[in-house]
Amino acid sequence: MDFSSLVSAVIATTENDGSEFVGALPDMIQRAQERLQNDLDDQGLVSYTNVVVTAATAEVSVPSGGEIIKTFSVLTTTSAGAVQYIQLKHRPYEFLLDYWPVSASTGTPKYYGFKTNTEMRIAPPSSVTVNGDIGSIAQITTITSASPTNYFTTHCESALFYASMIEASLFMKSFNTVPQWSQEYTSEVDRLRNRARRSRQDDMQTNFSTAGGPNTLVKGSD
Repeated sequence: MDFSSLVSAVIATTENDGSEFVGALPDMIQRAQERLQNDLDDQGLVSYTNVVVTAATAEVSVPSGGEIIKTFSVLTTTSAGAVQYIQLKHRPYEFLLDYWPVSASTGTPKYYGFKTNTEMRIAPPSSVTVNGDIGSIAQITTITSASPTNYFTTHCESALFYASMIEASLFMKSFNTVPQWSQEYTSEVDRLRNRARRSRQDDMQTNFSTAGGPNTLVKGSD
């Protein structure tokens, strides 16, 4: 699927080729894509950005376009000279201030959290300048006639079509068809979520609960 075939499919399904409807289709597709991005938790949406964590600096900028931060790791050197990644743990900003209130004091980074939607804080600030990797879900570029494909058209084409039909039904005020397309969309998103769970599952290890008490997780769950 690409932009042109999606537009053609929506026009054919709605049997509406009016100029006003066709002219509004790019906006409908954009809203459909935003809906899909908010509903999916797919590894294919994750991108990694190399960053420099400056010594004695508590703040790190969020990668451009980063909607959701998934992971933050820094590259450090042990006393024996071995290079290793340290996976930072996500904590609320208030926790970071309470845990490491003096930003001029440094150490080996252990935690990170959002200060604003464009800036993160690490605790403790690094004693030396190190490299890091931030894994984030960035806003996918909306398909257009000039940029006709993206991740959704390649891997989630049915869900993108159903989401576009929801928007088309709303535009045409065909409210009686919205539930039908919403049901199709929800079913397809559930299938995509299951595919994402399967990609994260280790079939060689039985899941277990770290909460204590009886184990409530079953093999095959996420």
